[in-house]
Amino acid sequence: MPLAGMAGSDLLTASGFRSVADPYSGREVVVIPAIRPDVALLHVQEADEDGNLRIQGAPYEDVLLAKASSRIIATAERIVPRESFLEEPERTALPGFLVDMVVEAPKGAWPTSCAYEYEYDSGYLTAYASAARTQEGFERFMNSRALKVEVLAGHG
Repeated sequence: MPLAGMAGSDLLTASGFRSVADPYSGREVVVIPAIRPDVALLHVQEADEDGNLRIQGAPYEDVLLAKASSRIIATAERIVPRESFLEEPERTALPGFLVDMVVEAPKGAWPTSCAYEYEYDSGYLTAYASAARTQEGFERFMNSRALKVEVLAGHG
């Protein structure tokens, strides 16, 4: 991918990025390699038992990140019957053959938001940001809140 603003910078040498000739202008353009994550962790509103995923609202970078990754693990607000995906296949954000595992996790995006489900928890996030200013504060905060995750459904 082309990256503007690095030409003539020491960052080019330090980063190991390369430059190539722009096929349109002939000028040298800095390019960076594609990111290849090992695992994409996504939270979606709906999934089915085949691993098909449905994202309601804007998908942001979730679909691109997932497709670039070697594995996809998703949490879902709810597991729905596969028939609902068969009835509206155009709403499938990621097909099950790309997805390695799905776990039903209601409120799984908390304390951030999940479109059409719940808003972000500003009180919790504010308390976390305040506590995380120091290592001791972070540890105290995390130890005072036991996060429990229960696997309710699996795929893959």
